Amino acid sequence: MRCFDRAKIYVKAGDGGNGEVAFRREKYIPHGGPSGGNGGRGGNIYIEVDPSLNSLLCFRKSVHFRAGRGSHGLGKSQDGAFGDDCVVKVPPGTVVRDAKNSETLLLEMTKAGHRELLLPGGRGGRGNAAFKSAKNKTPQLAERGEQGAEMWVDLELKLVADVGIIGVPNAGKSTLLSAISAARPAIAAYPFTTLLPNLGVVSLDFDATMVIADLPGLLEGAHAGYGLGHEFLRHTERCRVLIHVIDGTSPQPEFEYDAVRLELELFDPRLCSKPSIVAFNKMDVPEAAERWESFRKAMESRGVEVRSMSAATMEGTSQVVRHAYKLLQTVPVEEPVSISNDVASMVKKERSSPIGEFKVDVDPESDLWHIYGAGVERFTQMTNWEYFESLQRFERVLECSGINAELKSRGIHEGDKVAIGDVR
Repeated sequence: MRCFDRAKIYVKAGDGGNGEVAFRREKYIPHGGPSGGNGGRGGNIYIEVDPSLNSLLCFRKSVHFRAGRGSHGLGKSQDGAFGDDCVVKVPPGTVVRDAKNSETLLLEMTKAGHRELLLPGGRGGRGNAAFKSAKNKTPQLAERGEQGAEMWVDLELKLVADVGIIGVPNAGKSTLLSAISAARPAIAAYPFTTLLPNLGVVSLDFDATMVIADLPGLLEGAHAGYGLGHEFLRHTERCRVLIHVIDGTSPQPEFEYDAVRLELELFDPRLCSKPSIVAFNKMDVPEAAERWESFRKAMESRGVEVRSMSAATMEGTSQVVRHAYKLLQTVPVEEPVSISNDVASMVKKERSSPIGEFKVDVDPESDLWHIYGAGVERFTQMTNWEYFESLQRFERVLECSGINAELKSRGIHEGDKVAIGDVR
């Protein structure tokens, strides 16, 4: 049994295009100077809310999302084109977390059509025209494009609905939704027919509508994850009103009610404070009709309002829906706000780290020296080793940033290997 309201995907922003080494060559212009263009920026990764989606089923087979790489620079000072952006479409109510640290909330997407930048593309490498100076009028060096950021993220769906229908398996929740709306969820005479939450729009008047969610059934121990309890219970967090459907054919409907309420309280005590209505279902069955009076008295003695209905024959369903709508009017509407951890700003801040901020470590067994630092690792990755002037520039940067002095003070010997990022 699987519930498609969780997914894990891999996203990678596009790499930047390489810079070009070129010189202007025209008739009667013997010394035209450098004309190598810059590489294009890599494509960005965006997360966008698509209101036509209601589950994460589309990520069952599509796991990897990569933005396009920027085009390389060309001669005649032509810069490369930007890489194609990649837009990952998710249903409303999707929460994006870092897969390495599930407690880190990156984005919370609730508004339809809202788009958020998750990862920016890599910067394009500079061509030799950008390195022209008074001392070096014919530079023969260019940069490689910056690598785009990449990460694994966890997607978690929490449906956004006005009213949520809860209850034990096979209580008639899906039947109720099909009776009061145009939704057609799967209905069968066995538990856990509903594995995915179903949404339906209920029209009460010309301008009065509400969105109702049919949530999968709850079992004892659901708060601890038993029977995919965590997968189902979190959908109730954004529902403003709850309809608790009771199976009237159950031998002890009072215990069934208490069991579900207990699971809600153990999962999140705030769920029990939500306005709710108890609907005693299956009144078309003689056994349920016999238990109705005793159940009503037991609930009223606790101060719980309860109504009877038969979802199969639609008897009493309109009263339940209108009462739920009345409760909905008493709950203030919370304007959905998209929460952003601004991952893009974190990546950009890391890219602007100075080269002088570094850390040196050594492996005594292999005599391999490691230099860590976002600035120096980015500079090393973008160095184009095909050109001799690039190597000279790299040596000057190591000297000016103090890396050479730090290695010498730590006792590096001739022949020892040094690793900076993926370059050795």
